[in-house]
Amino acid sequence: MDMMIRLGILGTGAMARYYAKLFAGLNPVMVGRQDGSYALSQGREKTIVTPRFLTWTQAHPSMFDLVLLAVKWPAMPLVQAFLQEASPNLLVISLMNGMGQEETLIPPLSSDQLMVGITTTAVTLYYDEEIGLPAARVTAVGSAVLPLLPHPLVPFFQQQLHELGLSESWKFLSSDALYQERWVKLIQNSIINPLTALTHSTNGDLPQTHLWTLSRPLLQEAREVSQALGVALPPNLASRVLQLCQKTSANKSSMLQDIEHHRMTEIDAINGYIVRQAHELKLKAPTHEALIQLIHAMENPDS
Repeated sequence: MDMMIRLGILGTGAMARYYAKLFAGLNPVMVGRQDGSYALSQGREKTIVTPRFLTWTQAHPSMFDLVLLAVKWPAMPLVQAFLQEASPNLLVISLMNGMGQEETLIPPLSSDQLMVGITTTAVTLYYDEEIGLPAARVTAVGSAVLPLLPHPLVPFFQQQLHELGLSESWKFLSSDALYQERWVKLIQNSIINPLTALTHSTNGDLPQTHLWTLSRPLLQEAREVSQALGVALPPNLASRVLQLCQKTSANKSSMLQDIEHHRMTEIDAINGYIVRQAHELKLKAPTHEALIQLIHAMENPDS
């Protein structure tokens, strides 16, 4: 293997643009539909980024040692097609919202090739009128947590993170511990994302809206599902959801951004995952089901 990991970033949206800047020292290749330069704003700092770029048809998994998934769920068929010819040596990291990546990507990947983690960083797309470029604004700087897998590239990736000064913000947990954290984030997203989309509010304004009252039944239904699956959630999860709204107060959730730009949302991978698990367990999740119907109606207002 070369001294530097060959990194591919699948996607060209907000998080993909953030990762391209974050891992600029690895000279990554962005794979997707939107080529060209863009601005990345973080606090008072603004950087113009022009990453290497390939379309989905130009790129091949053999070009990379490590692939970072930064797409949204509606683009998952493109990811599946791209990974069909992946070698057993490829390592794939998913920090996507929602759950169900393993069921979707194994196969063609093996369980030792797919690292499904979480990130608490929030990024919002916008157009920078001042410089006339598409842009992404980092509205909350968080961390990424990944599972420790026996893949031979993992120690090398950890070393690269250290050399890039990212070892404090990119952490590793056992798969069992991370599974619990994934459920915590899933529940947080299942409350904040659809409610902000329905109210057209920022995360910080959401607790002042009337629909915030739905946060309690949403949390309770999800807790019952997770407990039936053997996932022990923290008792203070309600306060953690509220704190997350406050911590990311200026952020527009990804689901709200999708609604505003008339795109398909990730509701089926977030609330939909909870509902599917509930049905398999013979449980009910009516509040989540109602939100799914409402969000789909907003995606297709003329249907």
